[in-house]
Amino acid sequence: MLPVSFLELNILLNIFARHGVFGEEPNLEVMGVWLCRGPKEIPDGLLKEHPQFEYYKTRQLDPRNNEKDNKMVREFFSLKEDDMFTSLGESGLKAQTLRWHK
Repeated sequence: MLPVSFLELNILLNIFARHGVFGEEPNLEVMGVWLCRGPKEIPDGLLKEHPQFEYYKTRQLDPRNNEKDNKMVREFFSLKEDDMFTSLGESGLKAQTLRWHK
């Protein structure tokens, strides 16, 4: 069995996420919805250990109190490849690749 890094362990214990590549070439976008266990902030270990984290645009969602956020999370988690993700705009973006992280 391979050793697990601190980052991988932190993700395994604290994160449930869905990432995808959306759009059409050459205009592709990578988007994801992360559910983090614990406080409202992103786990400190992820910020320090993940070299690309500084390039992500993040915002806290409130699906319990904000209907728009609730719709987006539900749609994002139920997408299949080639579906259109419409929560961010009327035209939508085609889901090229989708991955679960748990």
